[in-house]
Amino acid sequence: MRVIVLGTGQDGGLPQFGARIAPDMQARHDPLAVRLGPSLCVLDADGRCLLVDASPDIKEQETRLLQLPAYAARELGNPFDAVLLTHAHMGHYVGLAHFGREAASTRELPVYATPSMCDFLCRNAPWDQLVGLKNIALREAVDGAVLHPWPGLKLRVFAVPHRGEYTDTLGVSINDRLLYVPDIDGWRQWPNARAEAERHRVCLLDATFFSPEELPGRNLKEISHPFVTDTLKFFDGLQWGRRMVLTHFNHSNPVCDPASPQAQAVLRAGFELAQEMQSFEL
Repeated sequence: MRVIVLGTGQDGGLPQFGARIAPDMQARHDPLAVRLGPSLCVLDADGRCLLVDASPDIKEQETRLLQLPAYAARELGNPFDAVLLTHAHMGHYVGLAHFGREAASTRELPVYATPSMCDFLCRNAPWDQLVGLKNIALREAVDGAVLHPWPGLKLRVFAVPHRGEYTDTLGVSINDRLLYVPDIDGWRQWPNARAEAERHRVCLLDATFFSPEELPGRNLKEISHPFVTDTLKFFDGLQWGRRMVLTHFNHSNPVCDPASPQAQAVLRAGFELAQEMQSFEL
């Protein structure tokens, strides 16, 4: 069983719609510079597949998955065996639109989400239609819950502090080996941050922005995330006993360019930068 990184970009990906800074222009001409919306999947040898977050780039992500024999051999039907949603920010759930009758028309696909996320989907169009037509079957995942989408796969979910405009936000532990926290306001606001990282062999962590200089004129309270510079300091020392992998990069983040001084500084510090379709064995 392995975890595959389907997208390493922040919600808008790279290139970001409407953006014309140098990284976006490069990504429009260089496929290797593209970073899709944030998403993971868990894939086992029998082709069973869990999707973690349904990004706006889900069609391209499925195309990439079809290059993997275990996924390509799946029988026609639901494209995944289950979905886990972390929260209701754009990059993490709008791909659900492709599960409706206009597209895949999935049938009773289990979708795990917090009670507030389930309520959000039930109360708002077009998501309520997915529920009403039984394209998806919502299953509440409360803070601290342990989920077993199939035998051998264990998900432990927990609340993390992040902007709650619509719903609360989850982090997830996969088989107690891989920790995934793509969105958080700050590591110090989450009392369990270091303890959870210490429990896992691989940690995939929010690295949306590199430093405050990246965001001139912006109100940081409106887009709160830990800066990469702060993340390196907060988790310093843990990188030598496990893989500390940064992900969820905004299009403006200089580490999107692996040759940049900022990316090289991350690597010298013993941390890693997530890559598209990177996989981790569980």
